[in-house]
Amino acid sequence: MAIVEIRPLDIPKWHGKKGEESFTQAHTIECLYDPMTGGYATGLTEGEEQKYSKKLGVDLSRVFNQDEPHPFWNSKMGRVKLENATMIFDDTKNLDFVKVKWLKASKYVANSLKEWEEGLYPEATHVIYDETQEEDIKASKALKKQEAVKLSLELDAEAQANIVQILTERSVKGRSPNYLVGEIDDLITHRVDDFIREAKRDKKDLHIQAAVLEAIYRNILTKEGTSIFYLTDKIGYDFESAVEWFTDPQNQQMKVSILGKLNS
Repeated sequence: MAIVEIRPLDIPKWHGKKGEESFTQAHTIECLYDPMTGGYATGLTEGEEQKYSKKLGVDLSRVFNQDEPHPFWNSKMGRVKLENATMIFDDTKNLDFVKVKWLKASKYVANSLKEWEEGLYPEATHVIYDETQEEDIKASKALKKQEAVKLSLELDAEAQANIVQILTERSVKGRSPNYLVGEIDDLITHRVDDFIREAKRDKKDLHIQAAVLEAIYRNILTKEGTSIFYLTDKIGYDFESAVEWFTDPQNQQMKVSILGKLNS
């Protein structure tokens, strides 16, 4: 592999700065204890442990002793300062190889941008950068955006309004077509997966879910804890069950009464 790039993740900081403007301080980390194995999470195989112990002349064993610091993993030589900038490691060099291995096993360094975006490294501050994978991710995002734009052009005004209400949980009744266009564009930009999911749903399902949200917004339906009531009748123990109640033909008479109040 040779050259390994580790980059800081562009995550929100307390100062609100991003990228090159960020002045977040570097932080130093050590190889962590792994409660699953009862030893240090070195990322090294047994063969690599023995090989690089000899090459570096140090003890790379993963044995953990809570009463005594490890001669390597708790030493200055074994630590890594995660900089607020791209860091370059050359894993053909013995020490860099060892550090890259345990950084890959660290919760603070995501093994790929894809895995971080999938939530596999919630505590990560840095990521191992792979240019090819980065290109794949960008292409995937571009294709999703193209699909979302195509779906948005196929939606009528009611479906647009229902999707905006469902995803933003804000009433959009009476808002202008331009407002809806702007909200749809914002959803495609920031929540493309959610938008695609809703845009592919049956329009009747969208209508019912949006109607329940609007009825709650206008206090036609009321909430007590998670439960939802119409007057004194509980129609659901949570939002999802209230939506299911609306789809049940046995509740048609009360449903007509609720929708009548919505349309008045």
